[in-house]
Amino acid sequence: MTSIRARLLAKALPLTGLKAIFSDEAKLKANVAKARAKKVAAPGKAIHRKFDVTETVKDGHPIFTLSPQSGSGRRILYIHGGAYVLDMQPGYWGLLGEMVHRTDAAVVAPCYPLTPEHDWQQSYDWMMAVYDELVAEVDADNIIIMGDSAGAGFALGLTQILRDQGKAMPHKMVLLSPWLDVSMTDPMQPALAKKDRILGIDGLRAAGRWWAGESGEVGAPPVSPLFGRLDDLPPIAVFTGTFDLLWPDARKFKEKAEAADLFLNYFEFPAMQHVWMLFPIPEAKKARQQIAAFINADLEANAK
Repeated sequence: MTSIRARLLAKALPLTGLKAIFSDEAKLKANVAKARAKKVAAPGKAIHRKFDVTETVKDGHPIFTLSPQSGSGRRILYIHGGAYVLDMQPGYWGLLGEMVHRTDAAVVAPCYPLTPEHDWQQSYDWMMAVYDELVAEVDADNIIIMGDSAGAGFALGLTQILRDQGKAMPHKMVLLSPWLDVSMTDPMQPALAKKDRILGIDGLRAAGRWWAGESGEVGAPPVSPLFGRLDDLPPIAVFTGTFDLLWPDARKFKEKAEAADLFLNYFEFPAMQHVWMLFPIPEAKKARQQIAAFINADLEANAK
């Protein structure tokens, strides 16, 4: 049964204005211009008190790292969401700090090049360099790639490229409310748009076109990694909610993963909104526990 907090959250989410922005291309463009004038949401004082926080800059884009006091050799490469148009938001740091605490892994959170100023090719090339540096530092077996929404699609697409290029693969992946098909043409989505209090179809379609860039191939990998091969990928955990506009992406991914014999842990939460695991509700607490358990456990213990 959906918690009272989750129901209250669903009623409050439209007040953020995100639904209106993501439901209209013109409003999304205007919001992007405003967002670029703001600073990236850096970790606050509470995070600095709990962890070692460092900030580096790569080609003008900041990369934040939250490290446990233990000096662990494990790394979680976290790729944030935001439809490829929005940068890190304050709400991420609570989740990322909890992941450091629960997994004893350092979290590396890059603020990658965004669209419409950049397309997928430029962003993937930039992120690939970040990943290569992590591999040189700690080895791929100590890296977990994790992302939400567009960041989850980025994570899957990046890993597919790693495989195709014969590079060292991350140990595991975690995909939260993944956006895996930027074409936004699933027949379930018009009905889901009435339940999702954050996302809208028209804005996401526009963001998907910007992400595809000159190629215009919104329905092909790695722009839409759902349509890429799923063989020879590391173990993956997927978290999705049935009131999420992107829920059909997760369901299709599950079907394709099973057909490809991919190691997959699939967590579907009834009546949950997009990226609910970022919010202070009981369902998010449960999801965060499951995320950490997947990261920490041996593969045999995660098998289903």
